[in-house]
Amino acid sequence: MKTIRRLHLEIQKHRAQAYGLIRSSYRENGRVKHTAHGRITGMSVSQLKLLQAAFRGEVVPKGTHQALQLLGSKEHGASAAVLALARQLGLPHMLYSRREPWVDDVLAMIAGRVVYAGSKLALSNEWKNTTLWEQCAVPGPVDVDVHCYAAMDRLLARQKAVEKKLAAKHLKEGRLVLYDITSSYFEGAYTDSEIVLFGYNRDGKRRHEQMVIALVCNEQGCPVGVEVFPGNTQDASTVPQKIADIRQEYGEGNPLCGRSRHDYAGQRRAGARGRGPESDLGAHSPPDRGTARTQSDHAGTVR
Repeated sequence: MKTIRRLHLEIQKHRAQAYGLIRSSYRENGRVKHTAHGRITGMSVSQLKLLQAAFRGEVVPKGTHQALQLLGSKEHGASAAVLALARQLGLPHMLYSRREPWVDDVLAMIAGRVVYAGSKLALSNEWKNTTLWEQCAVPGPVDVDVHCYAAMDRLLARQKAVEKKLAAKHLKEGRLVLYDITSSYFEGAYTDSEIVLFGYNRDGKRRHEQMVIALVCNEQGCPVGVEVFPGNTQDASTVPQKIADIRQEYGEGNPLCGRSRHDYAGQRRAGARGRGPESDLGAHSPPDRGTARTQSDHAGTVR
């Protein structure tokens, strides 16, 4: 069987004129030999070097997929979809009536929580790999203190106003309101904190300080309000005040609240009985399956 030898182009000069010599090389009896297959003349040295690179397979045809060179890649589609949905739902206007930089930062954090589910510091470092921050008017490096923590401080100041707008949209007079409590424990010592304290931990972390988080939802499970309590807060002690808050802040005249079975038991042990909306919580039986939301249901929502 005849061996197919690979061709190459040698650039040579004769009397200051460059030309290309098409050759193939092979080894015979321990010696390297060459076979000439043709000569290319009438071209400049740069053109011959281009042909030489083509013989080596270093040149691809123009307009083919092989000519595509990837210079960089960033995630775009998922972030764009979440931001488009948020804007379609009117979330920016709920956060604040005017377009301000901190509102864009908050939108980026909300979308980033859905897409990446990481910490604020990790999200701020993702600006190199995603167009999320660029879509929220932050084109360059992201400063976690400026674009995350400072924006969260502005959002905290707007919490009551945002919750009122959510309640007006998602809570209806005389409809069921879901309320439940969970806890989140901390590592390390927090000696100066009025929130991070020792208390009953639902995760069995008895040697860890914690904070208690309460969540209010409509009957479909859509969150409308969240509140943080000290870590030693008992579940049942938050219920009467939360009912009063719903009536006063959300404008619900007579809310019927459904809670987890754990909360009902605590309420009965506390002996909470009376008239008005508070008696509904202590006297009603636990809601049917699919109505009450337990602490595990809300664990991923309130974080």
